Order: sequence, then C-alpha cells, then structure tokens
Amino acid sequence: MQSALDQFRISIGRVRDLIALHNSVNAEATGALDVSDMLRAALVLAVSALDYYVHEVVTLGMLEIHRGQRSEPIPSGNTTQSAFSRFQVSLGGARQDRLTAIDIASWLEADIQQDQGYEFLQQSQTISAFIPTISSSILARLNNTSWLESEIRERLGYQSFQQADKIADAIRYISDKKLWDEVAIHMAISAKDVKQQLNSIVDRRNKIAHEADIDPTFNIGNRWNIDEVIVGDAVDFIEKLVENIHQVL
Repeated sequence: MQSALDQFRISIGRVRDLIALHNSVNAEATGALDVSDMLRAALVLAVSALDYYVHEVVTLGMLEIHRGQRSEPIPSGNTTQSAFSRFQVSLGGARQDRLTAIDIASWLEADIQQDQGYEFLQQSQTISAFIPTISSSILARLNNTSWLESEIRERLGYQSFQQADKIADAIRYISDKKLWDEVAIHMAISAKDVKQQLNSIVDRRNKIAHEADIDPTFNIGNRWNIDEVIVGDAVDFIEKLVENIHQVL
C-alpha cells in the first residue's frame, strides 16, 4: 500500500508548487489582476489528492487481504462479517478464478516447460522435483487478481471519499481500527476536531467546485475570501492527516 502514499506525496508536491506559483505571480502583479483562482485550484487539488489516496489504499489493501498478505478486519457491532467479506463482486468477475482452476493442466505444463525446459518433461521425474515449480506457478496464478482489482475500482470509482464519515466507511474494508480515534492520538487533537476540520476544508472545496465559490450575500461576481494562509493551512492539515492515516493502517 506504500504506492498509495507515494502518489499522494507527489500530488501534494504539485499543490505546493501551484501555491508557490501563485505567490510569485501575485507579488509581481498589479491590483487589477486577480490570481486567487490559483489558490482555489490548489485547494481542490489537495482534497482530490486525499480522495485518490483513500481509493488507492483501500483497493490495494483489499487485494492484499484477498492474497493472504494482510489480515481481514474483525467484524464490528452486530455484524457477523467484515465490510471486506460483504463486498460484492459480479459472477462474471469471480468466474475468472474458476476458469483458471479448470485450465490448470495446460498452463501448469507450460509453466514447468518454461521454468525447467522441454527436456525436463521428457524424462522420468519424482514428484519432489515438480513441487517448487508447481508451488510458485500456482501462487503466481492465484496472485493474478486483475479481475478483482477491476471490480473493486469499478464499484468504488463512483464514490467520493472526502468527508470524514465516508473515509471511515472506506477504511473499514481493510481495517477494524477506529480510524479517527487512532489518527487523533497521532495528531494530538480530539477526533471531533479532526473530523470538523476535515469537513470544513471539504465544504470549502465543494463551494469552489460546485458553486464557483460565489458568496450569494453580496453583489454578482463576489466570491468567498481566499488567501495563501487559508490554503496553506488546509494543505498542511490534509498532508498531516494522510501521513497519520497511513501510519495507523
């Protein structure tokens, strides 16, 4: 799941570059030139980086659980199954694993021939001679979960993981930890404050993305105030939040 965090760090770096560009242009611009939309774009991109991180870390985490590389979350409350176990896939997707098993003779022979050479199959061999190749070949086939990854990405793709409750719901697919309680400990503030601050940033993002950041209480064209301090604080918070989420996971 490290790649999800690595990509987030790259995305946040781009956000900081955009803020720096705004500051540079703003320092040279006259009062007639309003470059504040660069800050609005930076805020939207920062929340987008968070959203993408959650999608990626959940997808990769679910694949690790399926492969036996990560423990399945323990069911919580009155449920007998974890969110992971309740995740639904299509029969068409699940059928891929069955087709792989049905066709085992053909691909296993091909794998052994590729690994040991054609002459190896023409000679008498003990079962023990085949075991290493058979084991690695079957493991490789079982770990080829491209069909499952496609299913997960398709089902999660239309969902937005920005608000605190939505992020917590997503993380339950891969972890049974109380996300915001754990993150709050690392950030040295209350879980309530973590969620309120995040939701406030996302609300502002939504004003920009869906309402053109227009303040309806003033004249036409007036927008809510924004500056590099507001955006910088939001970006710092999101970056710290994701780093601590990843540490918790």
